[in-house]
Amino acid sequence: MDIIDKIKRLTYEKGWTIYQLSNEAEIGQSTLTNMFTRKTLPSITTLTKLCDAFEITLSEFFEENKNIIEIFT
Repeated sequence: MDIIDKIKRLTYEKGWTIYQLSNEAEIGQSTLTNMFTRKTLPSITTLTKLCDAFEITLSEFFEENKNIIEIFT
């Protein structure tokens, strides 16, 4: 899993710009720009703020496949 690509995808799904993500996550815009342009990995604190902004948990962020099939008997 590429963490930066996942953050970009979640940002795109929300329809946010980097500026909007910065405001929602309360993270400096320069921090996000560095992550996206230099592929700098976020700290756990930063990633937690991003997950809070996306309204997901860290566990959900690291899930590889959300397509779980439930079988009813």
